[in-house]
Amino acid sequence: MDALDFDAFDFEHVAQIDSTNAELLRRPSGWLRPVVLLADRQLAGRGRNGRSWLSDPMRSLTLSVGIERRVAAERLLGLPLAVGVAVADELVREGAHPRLKWPNDVYAMPASAKAGGILVEARQQGELRRIVMGVGLNLAQSESVSMADVGQPVAALFDDRSMPERIAFGRRLGASIATASLRFLDQGLAPFLARWRELDWLDGHAIDVIHPDGRRVPGTAGGIDDDGALRVRQDGRWVRLLAGEVSVRRASGASPPRA
Repeated sequence: MDALDFDAFDFEHVAQIDSTNAELLRRPSGWLRPVVLLADRQLAGRGRNGRSWLSDPMRSLTLSVGIERRVAAERLLGLPLAVGVAVADELVREGAHPRLKWPNDVYAMPASAKAGGILVEARQQGELRRIVMGVGLNLAQSESVSMADVGQPVAALFDDRSMPERIAFGRRLGASIATASLRFLDQGLAPFLARWRELDWLDGHAIDVIHPDGRRVPGTAGGIDDDGALRVRQDGRWVRLLAGEVSVRRASGASPPRA
């Protein structure tokens, strides 16, 4: 599926908003086509598991893409991975070197640190399901967002000279996310698996699986299965983790990826 033409979706740019995801989720139903909403500043941006999303307005990109479809909730489980592929490929076209960390993070290389995140949310609207894909990216280095703010190393995808023009890039990125999301809803995760595996930042590394109660269980990441679950080798056996169940981070001194 080719990327949607700019005339095939509605694009909105606002200076300030509480949250682009929240705004698209609360709008009335009855959309005729996808909506892309880009904000310079979010006052209540959020990430996975209710975490706050911090960003520097002029050096970052925060946008959400909303669509409406008749689809069961369980069909959406792999959608963040499909969106991740769309985001990474657009960044590559701009000269960046991204990798993807299961299930919803974008990492910048060679810094090997978090540079973005993806948050997929959905809400039933009558017979339709409103599906919103939010993306936040650190385009250039910022002094206002640090490791202390987010609890892990952070990085930028570009330097000041190579950073793309934010609004034009946001339009292109929104089109790619909308296209990938519609393709995922029609065809599932299969068209995205090979590319996601090429971009996998965890595969072959020692990791810590962090449970909601704070327990850390060591293991080795073994890529994703065809449903998008993370495969982890723990105590001599393979376990399958679903997004939302746990958090995963590379262990300190993690081994290099497999050849």
